[in-house]
Amino acid sequence: MTLNSRAAAPDSAPDSAEGAQAAAGQGRTGRRVVDLIVLLIPLLAFAAPVVLVRAELISEGFLFLNMFSLIVSPMVAFYAHMGWHARTHDGDLLSARTLTGRRTIDLGRLTKVGRLEVPGQTRNDDRLVLTDTHGVRVILHRLQGGDETVDALVRRALMRRRQGAGVVVSDRAAERLDLRAELARPHGRLQAGRKMREGLIGFLPLLGVLVLAPASIGLVILAWILSAAD
Repeated sequence: MTLNSRAAAPDSAPDSAEGAQAAAGQGRTGRRVVDLIVLLIPLLAFAAPVVLVRAELISEGFLFLNMFSLIVSPMVAFYAHMGWHARTHDGDLLSARTLTGRRTIDLGRLTKVGRLEVPGQTRNDDRLVLTDTHGVRVILHRLQGGDETVDALVRRALMRRRQGAGVVVSDRAAERLDLRAELARPHGRLQAGRKMREGLIGFLPLLGVLVLAPASIGLVILAWILSAAD
C-alpha cells in the first residue's frame, strides 16, 4: 500500500494531467540551477562592479551592491525551493509547484528532513525541508486544499524505512514530527542532524544581522580597494 492510498485528504488525489507529470527526480535540474544561482550572486555582485569600475564604465557607488548580495542569496534559496499546491501521487510521490517548476519528492527515498522556522510578528513560518536521493529539494508545510500538513506523510515514510537507512533528521524536525524517541534508537533508520535550541529561533534575525553586516561591509571595503588598485 502506498502513502498516497493512505492519505485522507480528498484533494490529494491528482487529476490525470498532473498525475502524468509526477515522476521521481522531477525538479532535480531546477534545484541545481537555484543552488548555482545562490553561489553566483555574491561572486558576481563582487567581481562585476570591481571590473566595471576599473574600466570606468560605472561609478564607485555600484560597489555597495555587496551590502545586499549576502542577503539576496538566502532569500533566493528560500523562495525558489518553497513549494505550494502540494499533492500526493501513486508510488509514494509528493509533488508541489515551485518558482522553477513542479518538483516531486520520493517520500520512500528521503535522505534529509530539516525544519525552517522564520520568526514573525504573530507566529513563526514553520516548514519542513525535504530532500530525496534523486537530489530534489522542496520546502513544504500544507497539502493542497485545506489545513492538512505534510507531517503525517513524512513521518509515516520515515517509520517505514529499513534499519540502517540513515535518513538525516534535524533535531527541530524530529520535534515537529514527534520522532525524537525514534531518533535516539540505535537501529540507524534515522540519523541525528543539526541541533538548535528553541530559544534561539526568535533571535535568528538579530544573529543574521550580526553575522551578515560585518561580512557585507568587508566585501564592500575589499571591492573598493581592488577597484582602486593600480
